[in-house]
Order: sequence, then C-alpha cells, then structure tokens
Amino acid sequence: MTEVRYLIFIEQVLITVTDVEGAFNLLLVIILGSAQGQLSTAVQTLVDTLTKTESNKTGLKQKILLNLYNALPGNSPLRYHAFVGLVEVTAQADELDSLYDQLEYIDAWSTKWGLDQSTQRELYSYLFEVLTKAGEDKLAFNFLLKKLTTFAENDKESTVLAKDIVLRAVSMENYYAFEDLLQYKAIQNLKGTEEYELLDVFLNGTLASYQSFASSHSNLIQHSENNIHKMRLLSLASLGSENLSRELKYADIANSLQIPEEEVEMWVIDVIRAGLVEAKLDQLNKTVIVHRSIYRVFGPEQWKKLSTTLSTWKENLNEILTVVGNAKLIAGGALQGGAASAIIVEGDAKVTN
Repeated sequence: MTEVRYLIFIEQVLITVTDVEGAFNLLLVIILGSAQGQLSTAVQTLVDTLTKTESNKTGLKQKILLNLYNALPGNSPLRYHAFVGLVEVTAQADELDSLYDQLEYIDAWSTKWGLDQSTQRELYSYLFEVLTKAGEDKLAFNFLLKKLTTFAENDKESTVLAKDIVLRAVSMENYYAFEDLLQYKAIQNLKGTEEYELLDVFLNGTLASYQSFASSHSNLIQHSENNIHKMRLLSLASLGSENLSRELKYADIANSLQIPEEEVEMWVIDVIRAGLVEAKLDQLNKTVIVHRSIYRVFGPEQWKKLSTTLSTWKENLNEILTVVGNAKLIAGGALQGGAASAIIVEGDAKVTN
C-alpha cells in the first residue's frame, strides 16, 4: 500500500484540508474495491499509517478514519481496526474525552463486529491502557473487569488478572465498591490467597486489621498511606451504618479512626464528599448524626437489620395511624356538639340530635 504512504506525504503539499480529505476518500473507494483477501491488509495499512505518522492535523485524521469506519459494513470485523485507529489519534491529541460517551457501546459493537475472544481481550486491554494514560482510572478499570469475563473460570491467566484487579481496586483513589468484585467467579476463586485476604479486609475489616495485614504483607501493599486513608473512610462509613440516626460522639470516631479528636470534623467532611455517608455535625455537642451510610457488605446480618428497621417503621406508622384515627373521631364529635350549641343559641328553642 505505497499509495497510502504517498498520500500521507503529499498532505503537506495539498493546499487545503478539503483537498487532502478528498484524496483520501478516493483512496477509500480503491481500498473498498480491493479483493477480499487484500481488503484487510489495505485497511490495516491505512490505519497504521495514519496513527504512526506525525502530524498536527488531528481533525483530518479523525475524519478519514471516521469515513473509513462508516464506509465499512456495519458487521465487518475491520471496523474494529478503524475504531482503534480513531481512538489512538484522538488520544495522541489529548482529546480522548470526546469519545467517552461512545465507550458504553463497546460490548454491543464487538458482538456486531464478530470479534473472537482473543481480539476482544486485545480491545479491552488497549482501552484500559489508553484510558489509564489519560488519567481515567475508574473508566479504565471497567475494561479490566470486562476482560476478566472473557476467560473460563479456572484459566491461569484469569487468576493473574483477578489478583491484579484486586490490587488495583485497593490502591485506586475513590474506589469503594469492593463487594461488586465478588460477582466475578475468577475473584471468588482467589479464596485462600493473599489478594483475597486483602480484599476481605477492605470488605469487612477495620483500620487495625488493615495495619496488621500490611505489616506482614509488605511485598503486596502499594500506596500504603492512600490505603490507610481509604480504610479510615470505610471504617467511618461502617460506624455510621451501625448507628443510623443516633448520635456518634467525636471521641468514638477518633478512637475508631486512630486520629486526634480535633481532626474528626475533617474526616466527616471527607467521607461525606466521598459519597459514603450523609451526616450532620453538631460542633457544640461534639456529635455526628448519620442519616444515610453505605454498607460495605450487604449479607444476612444486614438483611436482618433491615427487616428489624422496617418492622419498627411499620409499628410506628400503625401507632401514628391510630392516633390520627382517634383525632378524627374526637374532632368529628366536637364538630357535632358545636353545631348543636349554635342552634340552641341562635334559635333559642328545642334542639333534636
């Protein structure tokens, strides 16, 4: 495909972007008219040349790749190459955020393109890498999870990936959905490993249990200070879920988080900002009232607590309904008595009830 490289070269010479785009559109016609055996090579060569050639004309490259993508049949596996090329040139220009909304369709597209599992994994791995470089750790992490679902339960590679996912989840800033990881069979199969033990600490443990684990697994722990910060927030959320609508003393929070009492307000504000709890500070009485809190794990014990809470609410509502019903009866009787008195006063005659 020397024609492709030649066109990339002359794009420096052609007068306008429209001229260049027109030249490439003619090339697309030639490529799409290629024999079936040559079409894949031609498309890949065009994509590689556009992504690997230095140029500041990002918009032009995007148009050419988008034209290629749209010109290919909707179910063509070659659309995969055009899409990856489009992502690559967009990332090179630091404009990846313009494609974020499109990423939610990746699963549907990969199915429509007829990608095999190996190519699907390549796609998820590529998107993970490019999004990580762009600083979109959470979005990138989702594609690691997608990749994990492409493996069989006992695949050795899935075990390695599952361990990596646990470590990334622990060290990732603002990631708290550890219970969600347990829906993946490959992560469930990690039971008995150090990585699963670490995950369990973040699911059910306290700051003290994390510190104990970290001290004996220094080879496994990364970003320890960040992990301690996360464990303090999770511990505070757990404390809140155990004491909903009850007053929490600053001293109790300080003891649980192993911090000075004067830092409690800062940590309460941080846990609210993280979206883990909704709470109100009472600075005068040095108490915190938690109105809502996440549950780090929602298992049988939490269901039991929820059942107890709902039963209490039901009893309270029944009592309120009884009080309201009695109030209506009393009010109705008072109105009848009042009406009779009015007739007596105004009519100064007999009253029949």
